[in-house]
Amino acid sequence: MDEEKDRITGNEIPEDIEDTAEFEKMDFEGESEPEVADESASEAPEEPWARRKYVPPAQDERPLREPEFRVRGGSYPPEPQRRGIGAMTAIAIALVFTLLGTALGIHSAYNILPGTALFENSKLGKLIAESQTKTEYITTPVVATEGLTIPEIVDMVKPAVVTVTSQVPVGASFFNPQGGTEEVIGTGFILNEEGYIATNYHVVEGSVELKVILYTGEVIDASVVNYDALADLAVIRITGDIEVPGVVKLGNSDAMRVGETVVTIGNPLGKEFAGTVTAGVVSALDRTISIGNSSYQYIQIDAAINGGNSGGPLINGNGEVVGINSAKISDSTVEGIGFAIPINDLKSKLDVLSQKALYVGIAGREINAATARQRNMPEGILILEIQEGSPAEESDLEINDVITEFEGKEVKTVSELNTLRDTKKAGDTITLKVYRNGEYVQIQVTLRERP
Repeated sequence: MDEEKDRITGNEIPEDIEDTAEFEKMDFEGESEPEVADESASEAPEEPWARRKYVPPAQDERPLREPEFRVRGGSYPPEPQRRGIGAMTAIAIALVFTLLGTALGIHSAYNILPGTALFENSKLGKLIAESQTKTEYITTPVVATEGLTIPEIVDMVKPAVVTVTSQVPVGASFFNPQGGTEEVIGTGFILNEEGYIATNYHVVEGSVELKVILYTGEVIDASVVNYDALADLAVIRITGDIEVPGVVKLGNSDAMRVGETVVTIGNPLGKEFAGTVTAGVVSALDRTISIGNSSYQYIQIDAAINGGNSGGPLINGNGEVVGINSAKISDSTVEGIGFAIPINDLKSKLDVLSQKALYVGIAGREINAATARQRNMPEGILILEIQEGSPAEESDLEINDVITEFEGKEVKTVSELNTLRDTKKAGDTITLKVYRNGEYVQIQVTLRERP
């Protein structure tokens, strides 16, 4: 019956095994066949095999490895392993929920919240409502329809441009013990039919003989009418009765814009290059440049100018003169930086500069506040030289006098003195207050035209 039970349960007992001792020798860890007992071995126990049956190992004694293990017709599956949620799976799930939350938030912000009273009464809602009620206008810049081509500008202005030649004295030297004169060349432009010409003061400074070369090539004598040394401006005039070949039109330098096209005409490097035309743009306005002891407000341009261009016209796109070419930065590493005096500076002084200059006949030095404290004297103009035959020589002015007032108005600089002088006319007698030897005295001077 036991045998029958074993067969039913699947624990079939091999027929060639007669003894339990031989049964225990089987290898339960592998698949090998059990060894057959040798007939010559010691006799097996008398107990019949039927009374012994195979008992499977306890549950906790079974192998834990994945593959199945079989024991001659009997088998059992491996214990299933429990698995947890992996790290990557957790990250993926979190990312999905984050995206869903963001999408719902955006949807609410654009479609749900704007329609609520809470949102409309918030600062953001009120700001959006105000911006939606504003009307913005976009304007298109007006394109200028006026303007000339560069050849048209040249044809219009070039006949009024002249070459200015000035003979200035030079001191004696080892190679020239007698001294003499040297020629200074610049440019100018004709202002009116009477033959008045504008140029730079440094072109005619110290001139003892002045000539102009017209557009036609004709050489004409000229003389200095008046000048403003501090502004580097001068007006000269053709002598004799002659018909001028052209007259310029003065523009408004205050209306200039950075980037607009400008043209220059002049005589760079000498007579051989007379009438040279260059073009460029306005690089900057109101450039403050110091030259020597003076500062100037210039228009900066990138048009090429060189020695000999000084006094020539700077012309805008309408053919109007808007500046007087005056200076450039002289450096081998610098190109395209030139400067011009705004034409409005000349226009504001033209009435005075077109009249014969009055003069006092002194050369002096300005005494500023620091020097005045150091030397225990008032601020003013210290007289260092009195010209022979001048109104100053004919008056009681003396060297080392300090001029402090002109007709009761305080003067501290030469510019202030000249400005007041230019309000007078030839033959006027003015009163100067001067400081001399620790006290103030009043001196009368009669003005005359500069010879």
